[in-house]
Amino acid sequence: MDAVTICEATPADLPAILQVAIASYEDTFAAFNTRENMDAFYAENYTLARFTSEFDEPHSILFVACRANQVVGFVRLRISHEADEHLEGTAIELQRLYIHPAHQGIRAGALLMQRSLEYAVAHHFDWIWLGVWERNFKAQAFYAKHGFTRFSEHVFQMGDDPQIDWLLKRKLSN
Repeated sequence: MDAVTICEATPADLPAILQVAIASYEDTFAAFNTRENMDAFYAENYTLARFTSEFDEPHSILFVACRANQVVGFVRLRISHEADEHLEGTAIELQRLYIHPAHQGIRAGALLMQRSLEYAVAHHFDWIWLGVWERNFKAQAFYAKHGFTRFSEHVFQMGDDPQIDWLLKRKLSN
């Protein structure tokens, strides 16, 4: 079995990252949302142009998990001030951590999380935080295993359906 490697993404990785994002999102959320809401979400948020713009965003970084020279997952970290009122000190958001459904169970998610935590500590952040859908129990368990706890919530607009994301945080030791 080929090992999973983690490295910083390049612009050439973006089409594969987009494919992983759509496959993972579809696998996780399609059964709970209308096709119209899924398609509207993709049209607005999951395009190559949007991912390219996010890649070029200052104070953000993408890491990819690769296996046999194929992108099987990714994580995006960015500076976002949404949680500032809840967290004392500096914080970085773990905006997305996705693994292609065909490649789950190979520790790619754990390796991406480890790299994210290493990056956040190396860059002297006090906190790392994220949003996770209140009904995504698998992801919630993953984040709890990695030391994240709930501190708030916000509305995540999924097409015409306002959904609740829990906000989770983890204190970093610097």
